[in-house]
Amino acid sequence: MTTPPSSSDNDAAHSDDAVRSHDAPAPSDGAAEGGDAMARHDAAVCDEGAARDDEAARAEALFRYGVIAPLLDERKTGSLRAQIIVLASERHLHPRRGEITISTRTLWTWLLQFRRSGIAALHPRHRKDRGSLRAVLAAALDRAEALRRQVPKRWTSTLVDILVREGTVTAKPPHRATIDRHLRRRGASRRQLLVLGGKPTIKMQFDTFGDLWVGDYHHGPKVLAPDGRLTTAKLGAFIDHTTRYPVADRWYLAEDLGSLRDTMLRALLVWGPPRLAYTDRGAVYRAEQLAYSLAALNSHLVHSRAYYSQGRGVIERWWQLADAFQAEIDDRDEPVTLHELNRLWEAFRTLRYLEQPHSEIGMSPAQAIAAVTPRPIDPAVARELFLVRADRTVNRKDATVSVEGRRFLCDAALRGRKVTVRYDPRELSSVLVFVDGVRTQRALPQPIGKTGDTATPPPPPPSGPKTDYLGMVRADYDRRLVEAARPVAYADLGALDPGFDESRFFTVVADLTGARLRDAEAEEVRAFWTTFGPLPERLARTALDHAVRLRGTGRHVRVYLAILRTFILARMQSPNPEESP
Repeated sequence: MTTPPSSSDNDAAHSDDAVRSHDAPAPSDGAAEGGDAMARHDAAVCDEGAARDDEAARAEALFRYGVIAPLLDERKTGSLRAQIIVLASERHLHPRRGEITISTRTLWTWLLQFRRSGIAALHPRHRKDRGSLRAVLAAALDRAEALRRQVPKRWTSTLVDILVREGTVTAKPPHRATIDRHLRRRGASRRQLLVLGGKPTIKMQFDTFGDLWVGDYHHGPKVLAPDGRLTTAKLGAFIDHTTRYPVADRWYLAEDLGSLRDTMLRALLVWGPPRLAYTDRGAVYRAEQLAYSLAALNSHLVHSRAYYSQGRGVIERWWQLADAFQAEIDDRDEPVTLHELNRLWEAFRTLRYLEQPHSEIGMSPAQAIAAVTPRPIDPAVARELFLVRADRTVNRKDATVSVEGRRFLCDAALRGRKVTVRYDPRELSSVLVFVDGVRTQRALPQPIGKTGDTATPPPPPPSGPKTDYLGMVRADYDRRLVEAARPVAYADLGALDPGFDESRFFTVVADLTGARLRDAEAEEVRAFWTTFGPLPERLARTALDHAVRLRGTGRHVRVYLAILRTFILARMQSPNPEESP
């Protein structure tokens, strides 16, 4: 383990002053293996001046910040050098390499970089050898997996030692973190094989507001969504552990990054950032954006173990209040909207929780929070910090990037370039475009079609009466029907036949036209007979024969009845002599 080159207490105090004055002491050459490897990695294979700003780089910077976060607490007493020695003796879970040790030399470097330029200085730099293959032999991994499954409680370091002693690995033995990573991908880690036992727990206690905020989501009653469907409302909340006061709580339609961002901003804009934010390992809380934004405010996001809720008992107990509220909502006759749900919840939690004495603190949360002085952050800073980040490639054809299903127009010079887009998922009027960590423009939505003031508007329609084209077509059609029926001698069609009733009319229509008189068509024939009947049978047969010759069989019965109606109207103009007075 490497320490700064001083052995006395005075030297230790000098080391503390050196870091606080941004002048860290030079470390010695005895760095621990894990941390020394990381130091050599940063020093030997980085491309000078080319800091990375991709998602993996942000995760690495967040990991480094998490390691040195305890060193930034000025309320801690004791030598900074002693704290660094303790950190170097511990193992740290790296997001990609598994558990590693970090030398004191690396810890001094990270601390100095953070104090100089913040979390951005902790970003790794581009490797000179990126793209080259670096892997463990497949045979060695297969043997390591077999050894682990043979005795699931074996340490990874024991697996590496067996591989070396068996001769499976003849060159330099693989790093323990490498074996851990591959075994985890194969489902053969000790945690995945369920051999890590439970640990005893202790009750957490904090003395100051903001020391710890506990966050979670709770699925509640059904509400009426804007589109009219019923959906489950989700209550997102953060509770201060010291005062038991909900610094932000609101019902939402979805448990996503947008609702989490809204909840956190409501808390930060009123109370300021916490020292620690403690949540479960849900997908929304594991988004890098939340952790990175809190780190920029010198806050640290901590996740509880998977399927382990004991550490979040403060908010788990608060959900009992939400369950009581849901019981009252479910008893209502009509579903409520999300707005009405939040309105009712505000009154319920104020009167039934905030103003009630809390058994853990001996007073009501409202009384406890009354002694707190808010430290809200600047709204402009908050909005910039909590913008969602996404890596995109600008389309080569139309120079656009796609964000949340919408396309935004970028500068033509960025065609085919990889960019980072930052945006507010609830306000997509524009997005910010960054290239290599530098903001280049604010991209606006891509316009649909051509717009401009130079386009000539269409001329106005001429004044005067409009032309009824459809009426003209119908009149011409009726004229053709009359002309087709004109050669018929209506006076010879005979008088009315008392035996030609409605049923016989149905039979004649069906036989001559081939139509199936069912449902709607039968109703049309019946209505026609009611209007124009009784009719001479010869007239009906002559008209329908003429209609079949003109239109053919198998058409809708309405076609034949229209021609029959024309014959009837023509007969009225030339009645049968026997019926004349």
